[in-house]
Amino acid sequence: MKKLFTIALGVVFGAACASAQYFCTDQGKIMYYKSIDSKEKEPVETVIVATVVNVDKAADGQITSRLESKQSDANNPFIELKTYMNFSYDPTTDVTKVVVMSAEDFKNMLVSVIKESAQAAGMHMSEMELADLEKVMSTKGEISFELDPKAAADSKLANATLRLNAGQMNMTMNLWDGKFLGSETITTESGDFDCLKISYVLRTSSPNGNEKRNMTDWYAKGVGLVRSVETDKKGNVISEDILRVIKEPRPAAE
Repeated sequence: MKKLFTIALGVVFGAACASAQYFCTDQGKIMYYKSIDSKEKEPVETVIVATVVNVDKAADGQITSRLESKQSDANNPFIELKTYMNFSYDPTTDVTKVVVMSAEDFKNMLVSVIKESAQAAGMHMSEMELADLEKVMSTKGEISFELDPKAAADSKLANATLRLNAGQMNMTMNLWDGKFLGSETITTESGDFDCLKISYVLRTSSPNGNEKRNMTDWYAKGVGLVRSVETDKKGNVISEDILRVIKEPRPAAE
């Protein structure tokens, strides 16, 4: 009886850990998002394909995961924007950390975009040129926040900063004015999800000028991002990403 009780506890604990974090822990699972950009006169719709590329579950219950997202450029079909998000879950605090953009991923993304843009324009960048480009780039910090299911509505998210220096070009991204907005159920093509709702401001400063984005995100346990909305100063939606389909990982080849 004692052995059965121990096994039962293990099953319950394992199930709790599997759904306690605000991200997916099924390696290989693919999530499709519909992305609508309404900044122009005619809304532009594209597809974001997000794949769980790595999951690590430690003996002490710590879980980390890496998500790769691919989105085509509506203005240039030859360019595909690839970004990464990193997640970690601490069972002792029940807090999920979401790293929207790390310093290394930001640097790699910029190098990739420059390379693909050059190729689309009919130019070729050698490995030496790419290496030289990386040498002059230095990044520091990260854009991240922590999701705490116990956080009270209107409690604050910590500010975060990511900086890039590349010769004479400097760029800074800041996450400011973040706060928890409580819980909300979001209905998608994949079903209904009980989500933790947050809002924040993304400020970008670069040689091209300054940009301010008002963001609201919804995260569901065991899934991750379900919906993300950008609004203007008046609260009008100017872009939206929403989950459409979740596909199970493909079985390993025998």
